[in-house]
Amino acid sequence: MTITKHIGEGFGKGELYDVLKWFNNMPVDADITVGAEGTNTIDVAIQLKDYLGNNVATPTYIPAYCCTTSAGTTKETTTVSTETAILTDGEILVVTAKTEYTLLSEADGKIGLRFTDTGTNSFYFAIVLPTGRIVVSDVITFTT
Repeated sequence: MTITKHIGEGFGKGELYDVLKWFNNMPVDADITVGAEGTNTIDVAIQLKDYLGNNVATPTYIPAYCCTTSAGTTKETTTVSTETAILTDGEILVVTAKTEYTLLSEADGKIGLRFTDTGTNSFYFAIVLPTGRIVVSDVITFTT
């Protein structure tokens, strides 16, 4: 289907649905939940969402990185003492040790990560959605 008009012209019955259908199972939002600090570990859960706010229903690759700001604009260069690990949901590909990743969600859009650090450190975790939108976690802080 080729769209030959712009959004200002409006859409007829079914046309807008046809456009939005292209976004089926493409994550356009995400919930990132930072867990409490355990023994030198903090778990982070990611749930990818579609344009209707539903959980994504297909596995999806997502770029991710550690950053120093809540806006996700500055990449962190020193983060955790041990490489980040996947929990039960998804897979992780390390791009740059301890700072930059490619994540693969489960078929339900979930990704579970574990950060491990033996020092005191704070950073944010950001993911980049296919639309280019950056979603950033709350601060991840190791205190012990």
